[in-house]
Amino acid sequence: MKKTTLTLVLLVLSFSCFAQDTEPPTTPINFQLISSPATPLDYVSVQWEHATDNVGVATYEIYINGILEEIITYDASSSFQYMSYSHMPNGIYCLAVLARDAAGNASPLSNQVCKGVNVFYQNSPFKPYISGFLNYIGDDKAIEISNQTSRDFDLSDYSLKISYDGSGTWDVVYTFPVNTILPSSEVFVIAHPNISICTNEVDDYNSDITNFDGNDVIGLFKYDIFYDAIGELGNSGTLINTDLFIKRTHISAPIPSTSFDINTWDIQVNNGNCPSDLGYSYLVVLNVEDEELNTFQIYPNPATGNTIRFKTQNNQTIDNVSIVDINGRNVFNSTTILNNQLDIKNIKQGVYFVKIQSGNETSIHKLIRQ
Repeated sequence: MKKTTLTLVLLVLSFSCFAQDTEPPTTPINFQLISSPATPLDYVSVQWEHATDNVGVATYEIYINGILEEIITYDASSSFQYMSYSHMPNGIYCLAVLARDAAGNASPLSNQVCKGVNVFYQNSPFKPYISGFLNYIGDDKAIEISNQTSRDFDLSDYSLKISYDGSGTWDVVYTFPVNTILPSSEVFVIAHPNISICTNEVDDYNSDITNFDGNDVIGLFKYDIFYDAIGELGNSGTLINTDLFIKRTHISAPIPSTSFDINTWDIQVNNGNCPSDLGYSYLVVLNVEDEELNTFQIYPNPATGNTIRFKTQNNQTIDNVSIVDINGRNVFNSTTILNNQLDIKNIKQGVYFVKIQSGNETSIHKLIRQ
């Protein structure tokens, strides 16, 4: 009995000391961008030396352009910590990090480092986004979330919110089921409990977040920060008519985005069945062809041999051809194109982008090397 009483006293004392911890960690130091000649142009990678704390650092928070992007656990296996973001869309990214202890005390932000991404191909979203929206009559309603990255995401960091009838405020919050992981190239579908179609594609049922009409707004949040939307917050007009399924299938506008334009979504009218695209993760991101002019063509494509040929209009002269892999690395460049053909025997199998320059005109084409 005495032993038990002593244990309880020690636990109380330990808890009391923890509750009184008001000392923040030190600022992480030597926060810097890291790269090598092999690092793809659209990767943003950083590392820093560990902060210290009187009790212990628990997590690090990474901010991109002033917005909290990632919370990662302190890793004691090394004297520094590392984080990388791959296939970032074109833009300028300024990063900083702070440390937080188990009591919630936060250090000041570190110094800020910036990197510009400027590639001539389009990247898929680097975090989950709203990819599909089923707005059929009655309770046949569903929302689809996609992950087009190469990593898995813990959806406990995310939530959905709905704003009814252009209210301008968020009325209901949906949290994903505990321990829900959204794997790479997969989707998560939330549907109304009374849905009569697509039940094989549903991962969770919720009547609140799917109680929508065409003038309600759905927002996707990470760490309670609004970053993707269906509809316009505060707009009471009908943006999505009943009996439609809309799906993001290609990049013709930034994804994710809090600005909604239905013209950048594919629209399918209710035919009485579950839409064939619901429950599948895909996104056409290689929208780089000059379709209006169509001045140059590459054939054969896919290329099965060691030679590709170029077809031009009006006998245009090709001044330069460069070939870039999907990681942004230049693997070939030539200013000598004889008889409008090119030897690619040294190009390995894979997907590439061919940039053709003729005078002031540039054309970019996807090439598959088999």
